[in-house]
Amino acid sequence: KASQLPLLSHFAEHCPLLFWKKLCVNPEVFDKILDQISGHLVFQNQSNNKQLPILIQLTIFLYHAGHYRNTYLLVGTVVNCTHCVIATLLDWHDKFVYIPGAQSEEM
Repeated sequence: KASQLPLLSHFAEHCPLLFWKKLCVNPEVFDKILDQISGHLVFQNQSNNKQLPILIQLTIFLYHAGHYRNTYLLVGTVVNCTHCVIATLLDWHDKFVYIPGAQSEEM
């Protein structure tokens, strides 16, 4: 819910486990992804319709990806945020996506 966005800052600083439960990443990972995608062209808008801040778009995407629902958001908003974030992640695929090897202890 958009009304819960201010809580994420509190969770990031004081209750990282609650932050992770909402977005399925820890605050440090969230900040690194945000730093990496912030300069991407998909977030530059020449239209009269302003985009949501990148922080909010990333939050919506992570929540949606982690919980498979979009309650309290218009479907179009979820789709637009998801498209923007996915476009940047695809451009950075090799940097963001790590697949452990078959012999890795992480498997």
